[in-house]
Amino acid sequence: MKYGIEWTPGIVVLGLVLILLLVTPFALIALVVVALAAAAALVALAGAILAAPYLLVHSLRRHLAERHESTGASAPMALTPFAGPTTARSSQ
Repeated sequence: MKYGIEWTPGIVVLGLVLILLLVTPFALIALVVVALAAAAALVALAGAILAAPYLLVHSLRRHLAERHESTGASAPMALTPFAGPTTARSSQ
């Protein structure tokens, strides 16, 4: 048997130990980065859930205000037929 072949298992074991020693800190760093990304995603999701009703009401109020300004009337459309001059004359 050759002398180099006898040392091969020891070199392989030493290489695996060194690789595991070097990879472990990088794996921990990657784990922390993934955990922070997941936490940021959860915070963003919670913010979106809390902001959705506010944004919906804000948009609806803005739309109704624009609609009200475009008609130029101070009363809703359903009440305008009853506010005419003919109603006032017939009640006298």
